[in-house]
Amino acid sequence: MQIDDVLKEDCIIEKLQADTKEEALTKMCAFLLARGYVKESFSAAILERERLYPSGLPMEGHKIAIPHTDSEHVNESVILFARLARPLEFSSMGDPDEKLQVQLISMFALKEKKQIGFLLDVLINTYSDNAVLEAVLNAPSAGEIFEILHKNVGARMKEEDA
Repeated sequence: MQIDDVLKEDCIIEKLQADTKEEALTKMCAFLLARGYVKESFSAAILERERLYPSGLPMEGHKIAIPHTDSEHVNESVILFARLARPLEFSSMGDPDEKLQVQLISMFALKEKKQIGFLLDVLINTYSDNAVLEAVLNAPSAGEIFEILHKNVGARMKEEDA
């Protein structure tokens, strides 16, 4: 898998407005559905998986969530990245009782089930670099967010694939 297979310039939401994590996830699912990347069932599957297996990453500095679901709900592999207009509360991946104020959401939809673990590792390793998250938070445009992600996630994909 290469970065250009999953990261598309039109799949960056610069300032997602939402009052709850469910609203943010639903809007992101609708975005992917409108572009044909996912099936109708994707939104319900994302919300259910988030309820059962929270996606907030409990790391130092800025917080991010990485929601995803099963490949059966996907038409074409893609990562949708959203910078939130204001932080939203997500439960931690490691401890559902721990609440995190998430500023960034990286939702991925993968057609091939075997790629889910690989991409999850790549994203977690990329986002563990607080400088990358800081750059994304301060980027003035969706185009610059895309460039930062393309460079950094792409480099991690090459490292993990080696």
